[in-house]
Amino acid sequence: MRALTTSRGIARDNALPVLLERKVSHGLNAREGDVVVGWGEKENTEKARAYAQRKRLPYWRLEDGFIGYLSHPALDPRRLSLIVDTSGIYYDAHQSSDLEKLLNRDDWITPDLTARAERAIERMRRWRISKYNQSPFELPEDLDAKLSAYKGPKVLVVDQTFGDKSIDCGMANAGMFQDMLHAALEDNPTALIILKIHPDVLVGTKRGHYDLEECQRIAGDRILFVAEDCNPYALMERVDHVYVVTSQLGLEGLIAGKKVSCFGVPFYAGWGLTHDRQLCDNRAANRALPELFAAAFILYSRYLNPFTGERAELEDILDILVAERQMLRPRAKRAIAVGFSLWKRGFIPEFFGVAVAETKFIKPALLDGFTFDEGDMLVLWGRGRDADISGVPDHVPVWRMEDGFVRSVGLGSDLRRPSSLVMDHTGIYYDGSCASDLEIFLETHAFDAADTARGKRVRESLLATRVSKYNVGAQAALDFKSAADGKPVLLVPGQVEGDASLEYGSPAFKTNAALLQAVRADNPDAYIVFKPHPDVVSGNRDGHVPPDVLTACVDRVVDGADIIDCLEACDSVHTMTSLTGFEALLRGVAVVTYGLPFYAGWGLTTDKQSFPRRSTALTLDSLVYGVLCVYARYVAWPEGKNTSVEVLIGAISKVGRPSGMGPRGPLGAIARWGRKAMYLAEALRR
Repeated sequence: MRALTTSRGIARDNALPVLLERKVSHGLNAREGDVVVGWGEKENTEKARAYAQRKRLPYWRLEDGFIGYLSHPALDPRRLSLIVDTSGIYYDAHQSSDLEKLLNRDDWITPDLTARAERAIERMRRWRISKYNQSPFELPEDLDAKLSAYKGPKVLVVDQTFGDKSIDCGMANAGMFQDMLHAALEDNPTALIILKIHPDVLVGTKRGHYDLEECQRIAGDRILFVAEDCNPYALMERVDHVYVVTSQLGLEGLIAGKKVSCFGVPFYAGWGLTHDRQLCDNRAANRALPELFAAAFILYSRYLNPFTGERAELEDILDILVAERQMLRPRAKRAIAVGFSLWKRGFIPEFFGVAVAETKFIKPALLDGFTFDEGDMLVLWGRGRDADISGVPDHVPVWRMEDGFVRSVGLGSDLRRPSSLVMDHTGIYYDGSCASDLEIFLETHAFDAADTARGKRVRESLLATRVSKYNVGAQAALDFKSAADGKPVLLVPGQVEGDASLEYGSPAFKTNAALLQAVRADNPDAYIVFKPHPDVVSGNRDGHVPPDVLTACVDRVVDGADIIDCLEACDSVHTMTSLTGFEALLRGVAVVTYGLPFYAGWGLTTDKQSFPRRSTALTLDSLVYGVLCVYARYVAWPEGKNTSVEVLIGAISKVGRPSGMGPRGPLGAIARWGRKAMYLAEALRR
């Protein structure tokens, strides 16, 4: 079966075959079982519609869904949803659509469906999810200040661009915009009128329906023009009443719980939810908001996971968008990245995403006296450059980057490009001496059922696939307990000495030897297994333990095994700050911490240090959600597009893993440099 189209744009859209469940073909050469498709009510669909009528073929109208994109399609064209209508299209009130027919019936309404709608409405309202999702979570500072200064009621009046197809299709005309403004002024004599106009109208590239000078003359100080790119729900929260002709902002006003007046006939009008200036005889039923939402967002719209290219449900899309909203993200015209090696320059910009327009790399020596432009931000790797930024102006945001927790197949010290990084504007997760974005999120966030459910799914996926941070080492079952002869088996993961996580996150111990001595002193009768860090075993980093300490404190050393096999063979993990402690928690293994790792202090570990800033008791799935779904950032290579932790786990699980660190001695050095050269070339190909 095929979907035939006269539009090359439709034919080139890789998402449509999945959403239409059939091949999309350019050209009108029908055979049995084909349908003809076109985009909404565009003029260029006339030929396709006429062909379908002549050949007595079904004609389907397509449109973007009500939650359309991760950002703005001009920035990231990956679509999230599609509307397929077999009888009309939702915004054309002159003819019935599949959505209107659905809303005129009752046979589809179930308690489960309305409960799904209620949960989705709450999440969209709380996390300000809209059709396009490029806008900052909060209002621009100057606009926020103006709205805060006005203490009376506020009314939102929404302009649309001249010639917008939904105006004519919504039984409206240009004159209704003037009627709407006058009605808003008369109905709300003490209110501030916020006139939302399209940004392109101010710069003259598009035409709106209002003469701004005339509006100012009529309303005086009671009118505030808003053309900034601002989140619709952030604006809705500041107003009492929304006036629209046919704009989708009216729908978002309903979702936000606001009174909405419609001068045209948008699809959400005529159901008893809006104050309508026109009647629509085709709409005979009264609908509660969850019913309208369920029909439009769950049954009428089709969804696509932008990272896997597979069909999805509304809840899957909200999971992606909500996690992106729950923590502040970098947003700048230009990122000034200081002190990044040539290797890292090959992948850093992709992790900023579409909210950062340009990345400029400079040497630390050039930072002194550097001229920052409006909209710049500064980016550092970890805390190693703190001394270089003392002269940076206070208004320039400083962000720190570091490797993520599910990173790659292979070591960073081998110049293996990461698939995950974290970005933090408060501190950095491994510095337990001060707060970080992660710590603040875990301490203050009110985790809901959707958050913890996703955290559980991610945790179970990690367990099922045996994915860890670096995914190196030979996989084999280990039998420590037989050798232990009844003693508790303690795993002590080695760390890279001099690593920032020890410098900033381990006040008591800085070396593997000191940790092993402390663990042995605390557990004189235990069977202690020491696993050196892969970077130390590979010869890339320091962290070797003197032989006399190994003899006195360690019963067994394993240096080529998979960390997951080690965790499955032990009773507990004792660590300074190693990520192995987090991976142990995922697998139900007890963890004792001697430092200040990000996963300690939440009631899940036994801690030798105190955590006065961490007073919240977390569930394991809440911790997983915060760390892996919200805090960390993911990029799929070689495309360089942002992705999710679930997709990365699946990709890593399918890749062949290095079975060990390779040969030692001169041959090992040659092998290491060979790996580094290969991975450097891979990173620089971008």
